[in-house]
Amino acid sequence: MEQSTLKTLRILIPGLITIIIFLIFYSVIRNKDIFELKLIDYSYITIIALAVGTLYYLLEPRHLVTNLSHKKIDLNIKNHIINLYTSALTKEQRQFLFQKNILKNIFYRIVDNDESLKKKSSLVYFNGLIWTSTADLFLLSGLSSIFFLFSIVIYKEHTSELLLWAIILICFCLISLFLHALSYLRHIKISNDQIEYIETHHINQVNDHTNNVLQQMSNPSN
Repeated sequence: MEQSTLKTLRILIPGLITIIIFLIFYSVIRNKDIFELKLIDYSYITIIALAVGTLYYLLEPRHLVTNLSHKKIDLNIKNHIINLYTSALTKEQRQFLFQKNILKNIFYRIVDNDESLKKKSSLVYFNGLIWTSTADLFLLSGLSSIFFLFSIVIYKEHTSELLLWAIILICFCLISLFLHALSYLRHIKISNDQIEYIETHHINQVNDHTNNVLQQMSNPSN
């Protein structure tokens, strides 16, 4: 999977989830089958999903779910890369290397210049899509279940249908959270596999890149 494809799907998928949930709600309150609705032209569903997904992307609600696991994934990479450096580091040097994305840049620089590691990157991208998509499903289904429950107050004649869909959405919410946790663990494993390969085949490059960065730290004017 290419990175450009990944970015598109990360916009498209939450848009599709949102549209599907909205159509379910609309079909319930209108007493119609979802495929009988004339609300939108289904030939334009992808364009609409991209528009909704773009708004979702700009508002960044996904980070409410992914922020913690993303930090742990980043920290795992940083800790492993700095542990591959064979020379002693001062406290100030360690702090400097952990700043911004210096250690991650070293990691990705090596990955981008090795064909075997590039192939593993496709697994990272695919797993990353599952990781973000399950976060989207957890968030959207959870919020929608609450919306369906509150809607019972307004649409009392549809109480049973709205309650049923609220329960179904809660189930989706719990399942997606479980899958999100599994994808996080899978992401850690794939990253560790890459780092083991780097330790075996590119330990000198880790040292060279780190030395260059530390040299820039000592000579900031350069």
